[in-house]
Amino acid sequence: MRTITPPTATKSAAERHAGADIPRRVLRSEEREAWVIVLYMGGATVGEIADALSAGRDWVRHCVIGAGLACRRGARQIDALAILREVRKSGTLSLKEAAARLGYSEETVRQSISALAMSESVRRLMRLRRRAARRVAVANAGTDIGAAPVRMIGTRRTPAVRVA
Repeated sequence: MRTITPPTATKSAAERHAGADIPRRVLRSEEREAWVIVLYMGGATVGEIADALSAGRDWVRHCVIGAGLACRRGARQIDALAILREVRKSGTLSLKEAAARLGYSEETVRQSISALAMSESVRRLMRLRRRAARRVAVANAGTDIGAAPVRMIGTRRTPAVRVA
């Protein structure tokens, strides 16, 4: 599997140019369009190309369509079992977390779980885990139970007065 990585700010200019597969000089419009076509035909996605060339996704998409290439929608293989495994991990509290760890969108994770007919049970599982996490957070808050004010059993409360 190929990876196309955009330059990062932490690398020096010499390091960025050393392993780069895309020239890092200012490209003319024709050269950028040629790179888009070459990378797209090589299997890169529109998002990867846009990141690598520091361009917008719409511009890359227009270049691909203008070149007469067929758009690949949904060409990415989604591993529903990996999604289910990630959701069932003990630390997962939301579908958003699972999606971020797998590199999918939250909607893709939600649709995959729905396609497996597991949406109701996963929803219950997430709700129970969030409730348990809240209980743990409250228990670890550090409030001393002895420090809470306790009213004697035989004393009466003062009635609340409503002010309009």
